[in-house]
Formats: sequence, structure tokens, C-alpha cells
Amino acid sequence: MRCPACEHDNLAGEDLCQQCGLDLAGLDVKAWGVSPEDPVLARRLSSLALKTPLVLDAEASVSEAVDLMRERHEGCVFVCDDEQRLAGVFTERDLTVRVASPGRDPSRTRLADAMTRSPVALQQTDVLAWALHRMGVEGHRHLPVLDGERLVGFLSIRAVLRSLLQP
Repeated sequence: MRCPACEHDNLAGEDLCQQCGLDLAGLDVKAWGVSPEDPVLARRLSSLALKTPLVLDAEASVSEAVDLMRERHEGCVFVCDDEQRLAGVFTERDLTVRVASPGRDPSRTRLADAMTRSPVALQQTDVLAWALHRMGVEGHRHLPVLDGERLVGFLSIRAVLRSLLQP
């Protein structure tokens, strides 16, 4: 099986890529009649129309984040420093688990205290098969896409499915 990250040709049934260590478990299973070697799934993320991320700094309040998410119809806000380096992500789930459930005041709670720190992120050079694998195995609905350390966009599961279903 060819590794979707480094393109090393591994033996069929390998769980980890022998060159880069990528988890290959489940990638050789044919789903929807396609494989990771399919030209659509081999596309680099840089070739996709990435969504523009909503970005706030860590000192912004949860209320500000929720207002922005509601206004733009998005399920998350990315937390970055001045150079667009990713520090965290604040999602609808973070709102329910870290703010609403413990009864914290959203207007007084900083994103730094409610966000998911150091979220799973992809690089522009990663392939769509790898993004789908991360989303499926780890249960992420939104994945930031970086150019080095800089946030350049994000993938949502809805956007990925739309791109797969387009003729």
C-alpha cells in the first residue's frame, strides 16, 4: 500500500508506514468503491478550496467567539497569535463542555480558558485521504490547515463531502 503522506510503497497489510510512521490501519479498506490511491483522494490540500477561518486571539471572550460563529454560520473559531500561529480551537463542543456545563459566564471566560489547545492540524502538502483518515479516526469535524506554522485555512467535513460528491 502506498502511503498517502510520503508515497512510500509499503507491503499490503502494514499498519504503519515503514518510512514516515503514518498510521495506515484502515486506509487499505475500499470505501465507496475508491481507494487512497484514487486521484481524488490523492489531491493535496493546497489544491482544494479551503474555508477561510474565523480567528480571534486568546484574550477574546467566549461571548465574542459565539457571536462570531453565529454570525458567520461556522462551528468553530481558531485562536491564533499575531503571526497567525495556531494556539487552539474553540468549538461548539468546547462551549457545552467547558463553559455551559460548569456554569461559567461566557462574557467573562477567555478563549484561552475554554479552547482546545494544540489541536490536530494538517499541512497544505497533506493529501485528502490523510485528512479523511484523521477526521474519521479522531472524530474531528474541523481541521486547521497550516503552511508551516501559519494558519491558512481549514477543512470541514461538510466541505470535504461536497468536494467528493462534485462530478
